Amino acid sequence: MERQAVMAARLLPLSPALERTWWSLWHADPHATPFQSPAWLVPWAGQFAADEAMLLVVGEQPVTAIVPVYRYGNRWLLWGAGTSDWLGGVFSPDAADAELHAALQLLPGPLELFQLPATSPLLRLSGTGVHSSASCVGLPLPAELPRNMAHNLAYYRRKAERAGLSAPRRAGPEAFEALVDLHGRRWHEKHELGVLADPRVLAWHRAALPRLEAAGLLRLYVLEQGESAVGALYVLSGKHAAYYYIGGFDPEFAACGVGTILIGHAIAEAEREGRTWFDFLRGEEPYKYRWGATDIPTYAALFGADALSSVR
Repeated sequence: MERQAVMAARLLPLSPALERTWWSLWHADPHATPFQSPAWLVPWAGQFAADEAMLLVVGEQPVTAIVPVYRYGNRWLLWGAGTSDWLGGVFSPDAADAELHAALQLLPGPLELFQLPATSPLLRLSGTGVHSSASCVGLPLPAELPRNMAHNLAYYRRKAERAGLSAPRRAGPEAFEALVDLHGRRWHEKHELGVLADPRVLAWHRAALPRLEAAGLLRLYVLEQGESAVGALYVLSGKHAAYYYIGGFDPEFAACGVGTILIGHAIAEAEREGRTWFDFLRGEEPYKYRWGATDIPTYAALFGADALSSVR
């Protein structure tokens, strides 16, 4: 039985056929988020993993799991590490623990896992080796906003209207350039560089955005004065949740609460689309909790020659 499991697990480079299989598994996996989709991760690997990127493929006909991994020094990490708030693979309901275990043993070095959801099948293989990772912060939908936040949102909407700002609207990937500019202005005020100042990050998102849009996973919202964007919000829309990834606004319009208006709009749109959760992702910034959000735990584990545990 173990020999059959090992034969069914392979470590392969990405190919067009394998990417199609990956998409099929993503659609079949009820827990897969946009952060595990090829639309998000394939462009990421092109910038941050290059020739070190591989896929752990479990099963043959059919494939039952794909776990994207890459070599980082003397260890292995999941694609998206460092820039994605939820990590993991894609799994069919038929994915067998024995085959997953065999796939992990194919790696010539330890695999460090973090930012895993509680539903990840990888956690079932780790025995007592699971520990906490950085929490995300989320709001159940439909939202019951705290009274102060509901009051502030209504106040800012009236103030923005008096200032001649439009209502938020959904835009396409082309609006990303406005977001880059607006995000940079906010960080320039703090005499710091934001994450979008990194050329590799920019190249990754510019490649990912059209893929995300084509897959129906992108929600890029803008708020404008005339033809100029004064605020932008980059949201990913998943199967059950919307994920606020990054935003930016013109500091000249800070008093109009542009960021608050955009977040309120994104939450309302997520509700309208039937999502049951609005995820602010990592970071314990106070503004997230003012919306009524609470912490969502994520988990970490280490697999390797000495860390792999027996399958339960």
